[in-house]
Amino acid sequence: MLWAILPILSLQSDFTLTDKGNPKCSIVLPARSSLGTLHGASALVDFIKQMSGATLPIISKPNKGSNIELIQSSKMGSEEYVIECKSNQIKIIGGSLRGVMYGCYGLLQDHFGCHWYTSTISAIPHNSTLQLAPFTDHQMPAFEYREPYFTEAFETNWAARNRINGNSMHLSDAEGGRVIYGKFVHTSSELVPPEIYFKSHPEYYALVNGKRNPDQLELTNPEVAKIAIQTVEKWIQDNPKAKIFSVSQNDNYGQSQSPESQAINKQEGAPSGLLLRFVNKVAAAIAKDHPNVLIDTLAYQWTEKPPLITRPLPNVRIRLAPIGADYAHALNQSPQNKEPYTNLLAWANITHQLYIWSYCTDFASYLQPLPDLDEIANDIPLFKKNGVVGIFYEGDYAPGGGGDMAELKSYLIAHLLWNPNLSAAAIVDDFCDHVYGAAAPEVESWLNLVHESARVRGTPASIYDGPNAPYFTADVLSQGDALFQKALAAVQSDPVALEEVQKAQLGLQRVELGQAKAGTPQYQALAKEVGDKIIEFGIQQTSEGGSSADFLKSIGYTP
Repeated sequence: MLWAILPILSLQSDFTLTDKGNPKCSIVLPARSSLGTLHGASALVDFIKQMSGATLPIISKPNKGSNIELIQSSKMGSEEYVIECKSNQIKIIGGSLRGVMYGCYGLLQDHFGCHWYTSTISAIPHNSTLQLAPFTDHQMPAFEYREPYFTEAFETNWAARNRINGNSMHLSDAEGGRVIYGKFVHTSSELVPPEIYFKSHPEYYALVNGKRNPDQLELTNPEVAKIAIQTVEKWIQDNPKAKIFSVSQNDNYGQSQSPESQAINKQEGAPSGLLLRFVNKVAAAIAKDHPNVLIDTLAYQWTEKPPLITRPLPNVRIRLAPIGADYAHALNQSPQNKEPYTNLLAWANITHQLYIWSYCTDFASYLQPLPDLDEIANDIPLFKKNGVVGIFYEGDYAPGGGGDMAELKSYLIAHLLWNPNLSAAAIVDDFCDHVYGAAAPEVESWLNLVHESARVRGTPASIYDGPNAPYFTADVLSQGDALFQKALAAVQSDPVALEEVQKAQLGLQRVELGQAKAGTPQYQALAKEVGDKIIEFGIQQTSEGGSSADFLKSIGYTP
């Protein structure tokens, strides 16, 4: 069962947690509580006090009164929980790692309406008397690994409360921990470092145009596999808390053209077979002494198409990364996505342990809108349907963040990765209402305007689109200007919403700046406003690898 809340049809009365600001129950902790369970108990005390003014006591054994009992179960998944609410008790039963903790947050979110939209904006209802009708609520995450890779999603409390567990989240053991990567993708040069081996053993590296190239490994060389195994063993020794180690190609197209490699590629029908044979060899060796460690590799660029023969071992996670996809449309709804969708189905046919590396920002311009909410809403359920077990959505991960709609996308992705059956439209509506306040209708209209422009034209959206992308028509920008003028006027007396609207407007302004003619009054005015916002919001990069300082210089910005 993925997600279910069942009312109990009986004559039981409501369970009363607080009455007119007074505590009416206690929280019972297990004798040997995990750190995650302790965090969950603390969260219950904190937010129930914020809601009602009452401080619930924490006790070690159930008393004769009403109790909220936290129960760690070894029979449940590490993130699974059940909440059983009756007239005289609530039981939150879950896995000790994060299950009980997630159950505590699930009680607060799904049954009291607490929501944590950003690291600074939340919705906590206020009622001095808190009661719940009897129910049973059984939940477990749809995906074992969940990572919206935006700077805004890394914040500790936001990540724990929104039940994401990715490697980049700032989650310690105190918050139940996270899925830790010992090494994270593009690891070939770390597995067999060229600075150590290339001079003495060039045959360890790819043969490209008749010359050995240290940018990729010669995967058919048995000595390369032996060294890689030793390296991974050392990684595990150095980082015993890590669950996954990546054995993957470097981020380039310099794969080996050696006769041995080409022969295997011919057998397998794709270079991914050669890589997977190598990864399986490493994974098999690691499994002997480390049965709980996973080996991760990429299906990316020249390895995106799956092989005909070789299959991933049980401790191998294939991470499919369709970097060339159309992100304005679902993977199964765009002509440009025919190949990546075919690859998804083919990989899903040969492994039930597939991970996805998807993309949700414009890497050429972090500030520019990427109309991908349709893709996110459609593809997460599609991935679940096809057996995907982990998802990483790469956004603007630079220090300072500031990517267009980073907070909205982080929130939407987090909720859909927990339960892809939720309504994406409802999540977006709710987020906008609470984050943009009185300006929510205008901001949502702006989002719909850009997305509809891509929908109507059937225009694909690349993660490297520029400001002249066909969905940024003059009419779209003109209507956007009118919407944001109205939005800003609506929140002049609400400083929190005003700042969020200004952040949202930055996406439109970045596109307008890109389309304006340099040196004109319009360009100079936009450069000043965009530059001021970049500094005010602490944005440190405006594109992948592109510093804000360089960008400000390029547009002639002066404070």
